[in-house]
Amino acid sequence: MLSERSASVLPVYLLTTGLFGIARIPIMLAGLAALALISIDGRLGDLLTTLKDIDLSTIDSQSPPPEVTKAMESLISPEIVLLLLGGVLISLILAFVASVLARATVLNAIVGLLRDEDGVRAAIVGTRENWLSFLGVRFLLFGALAVVTVPIGILGLGLIAVAGAVGVVGMVLGGLFSLLLVLIVLALFAFAEQAIVVDDVGTAGAIRQSVKFPFRRPGAFVGYIAVALGVGVIGTVVLTAASFSEAPRVTALVGLVLLRPVLDGFKTALYAERDLSAHETPSLGNRGWQAFGGGLRALGAFVRDHPLANAASAVIFGAGIVGGWATTAPYGPSLPVQGEISNVFGSLPVGTFVNLAVNNWLVAVDTAYSGVAVGVPSVVNLVFNGVLIGALGGVFDPTAFTALVAPHGIIEVPALVLGGGLGLWLGGVGYRTARGQTDADGLAAALRRTYRVLLGLVTLFVVAAFIEAFLTPAIASVIVG
Repeated sequence: MLSERSASVLPVYLLTTGLFGIARIPIMLAGLAALALISIDGRLGDLLTTLKDIDLSTIDSQSPPPEVTKAMESLISPEIVLLLLGGVLISLILAFVASVLARATVLNAIVGLLRDEDGVRAAIVGTRENWLSFLGVRFLLFGALAVVTVPIGILGLGLIAVAGAVGVVGMVLGGLFSLLLVLIVLALFAFAEQAIVVDDVGTAGAIRQSVKFPFRRPGAFVGYIAVALGVGVIGTVVLTAASFSEAPRVTALVGLVLLRPVLDGFKTALYAERDLSAHETPSLGNRGWQAFGGGLRALGAFVRDHPLANAASAVIFGAGIVGGWATTAPYGPSLPVQGEISNVFGSLPVGTFVNLAVNNWLVAVDTAYSGVAVGVPSVVNLVFNGVLIGALGGVFDPTAFTALVAPHGIIEVPALVLGGGLGLWLGGVGYRTARGQTDADGLAAALRRTYRVLLGLVTLFVVAAFIEAFLTPAIASVIVG
């Protein structure tokens, strides 16, 4: 599936990243609102003024000076806490909905491919029709898990309170029994989502089909468990290696474009008892050139074809930078950069280089695909990241900050802006689709074009990350001294 039809499945998986990006918007808005509040009432200024009058190199992070502690504590007020908690709560609700939509889109795409249809279009059309069934399955799954865990947990706590050590033993045994029940519930619900799409049934029918599957096809069910465990082991190995190599973001990338599609594809094909039809593909080298070389051409075409979207992205991002700088710069702390700049990433920062490239590309993916919600999430992302950069620029010594940002920023920032432009353009397509002015074919074409342009941005982020990891520290150390 990935080797022969990646352009019909990976755009859908990248779209799921955008769906979760939409869910994070309330937290970002709450953070921006909190920053505005503490800036307007002077609490942020008090903190920065306090830092300005202190030699930071002498501060013990475990026991900061009383005046710093007081200024930091003043930032936390009831209205700020309520604002942030509200943002978190709304984001959690949206994340739950996003997870349901994500499962619906990827499984509709995979089943569409199994039926020799366009996976991206199948994801759009199918999700419109059956996402409520996915939502119903998710609610019933959580309800079943609550039924088998909550009563035993409450009973165990009661035993501890009444019977002491005997209660602890009882709680451990109850916990093991509860774990067994959880595994049984997960096993019985394992293929409910596949049943919705493959069998074209609703919530109740999907659960019935899923419950029957382990008994109707025990060999296939055991095979799925084995493959799922194998994918889990591979994921653990990747996580360990990435963490050891100081490139943790690689784990997210591998999970997004490799492990999840492989497991979902195997599981769905297993349930449907259907394989992908044969499809002639070029060699791996040719496919790589077509993907990334074609991506660069698509990137160039997007820049030429949509100057207004890219210009708007640049203006929004720039406004965020100016706003962030205006928030902190008037207090002029000009904090020095601590430590040896030339060795900030170590002597051979390969892991840092990879992590920076992957992280920045995933940020662009998030900004671009979240824009499908009429562009609003892309605007918030651009403002948020711009404010963050501007606020840091207003706090640190301007010469040092510029030296540490400019060498790679001349490539990285335009690439991020282009990701924002993609999101704004895709937001226009999403808006027209919602109004019935664009059909599923038009939206699918836009999602695929976004994917190709993002492949073109890979090269820019790799170059920017190489400069940031290997060259920026040396350049900055010469300038700063």
